[in-house]
Amino acid sequence: MLDTLCWIFGILGAGFFAINLAPQIWKCYKTKSTKDISKVFLIFAFGGNIFSAIFVFYTNYQTGLWQYPIYFNYGTATVLTAILTIMKIKYDKENKK
Repeated sequence: MLDTLCWIFGILGAGFFAINLAPQIWKCYKTKSTKDISKVFLIFAFGGNIFSAIFVFYTNYQTGLWQYPIYFNYGTATVLTAILTIMKIKYDKENKK
């Protein structure tokens, strides 16, 4: 029972962390503006997701414990961070004109 509950919490937590950038992406898309998003934030978010994912994959490989919710989290968060970074580059360039 406790194992099932922990997996449910893990899935929910990974899901929330994975999609936490979705509302920001939607707002940037609607307003066509990313002026209040820090480039340093995007660099740190992208780096944090990549380096943490490497660590998790390696330790899971070593221990044999495969934590699929965490893979979903890092994979989705990395993709959303990349999308937000692309939007930042595009909208900042358009707004400078």
